[in-house]
Amino acid sequence: MRQARLSLCTTAITLLFLYALPVSAGAERGQLLYENHCTSCHTSTTHIREQRKTKTPAELRAWILRWSDELKLNWHQDELADVYQYLNSHYYKFPVDAAAK
Repeated sequence: MRQARLSLCTTAITLLFLYALPVSAGAERGQLLYENHCTSCHTSTTHIREQRKTKTPAELRAWILRWSDELKLNWHQDELADVYQYLNSHYYKFPVDAAAK
């Protein structure tokens, strides 16, 4: 019984780590992209102020796209998604949409 429980726990922990790896990798890359290209104008207070403009996930995606185009960053879809993932996980906390990954 103890061996089966230990095996089940080990499997569950392994699956959690495997599931979390792509999410963390995307958020980490998103953080690097954001810090390298956006923090010259934005501070973290931009995202936490009460009067912030972004109220929905779609608006956050639109702002990321707008400014990446404005700055001619030529980010691919996965880079835009990573920046979204970073900003959402650290500041906005919108529900995670499985279709948006």
